[in-house]
Amino acid sequence: MADTSSFLCAMLLALLFSALQIVPAQTPEPPMQVPKVVPVPPLHPTAPLREPTDPPAQDVVDTRDHLTFHLPAGWNLTRKDGEISSFHLDARTAPRTAQLRMVASLAFNPYPPSTFAGALFYVSTTPHATPASCAMQTATKPFQPLPPATIDDVPFTRGKDEHGQICTEARDVAYTAMRHGSCLRFDLAINNFCGGDVSGAQDLTESQLQALYTRLMTILNSVRFTR
Repeated sequence: MADTSSFLCAMLLALLFSALQIVPAQTPEPPMQVPKVVPVPPLHPTAPLREPTDPPAQDVVDTRDHLTFHLPAGWNLTRKDGEISSFHLDARTAPRTAQLRMVASLAFNPYPPSTFAGALFYVSTTPHATPASCAMQTATKPFQPLPPATIDDVPFTRGKDEHGQICTEARDVAYTAMRHGSCLRFDLAINNFCGGDVSGAQDLTESQLQALYTRLMTILNSVRFTR
């Protein structure tokens, strides 16, 4: 009986030892699948601002001052003050005797979220002026004199004015020269309002101001004197 028990124990031990030696085959795990990232379109896609073509571009002629200039599309033009401008508010050193010939105003806001309020190109003359009084229009405070400029081979004096109550709200660069006994003047004015948390509008950046000034300079550089 003891021999039988010993035999059975030996058999059990042998079976247990054999089971321990069997290593089940490992099934390789499938490679991890990286999920494909699909870009989500913005909720409010923004398209580039399409500039208006109305009012259409035009060549403007001033028969009294014997000059022409090209006005790109998207600019309003009037020969009367008060319709789209306030000449003596923008051209602060122009004498009361100065006569507005015409003013062009940008008819749209190229920077809708900004504090932009207007860009204007003025043409005016002061009759019976002297060369000294004409030059002083761009040198009298609050104007800051700038180096002279040449427009269609005619030398002009130049000055800059910036002012505002809370922030810089108005900028004007004026050009003056004697023509046919009168002081001819061009004003390149940019106006804006002061932004803040209430309005939510963003202040015009330096690059935006420069781009607006470039628009005005494009008009000025197109001036041609016919006599």
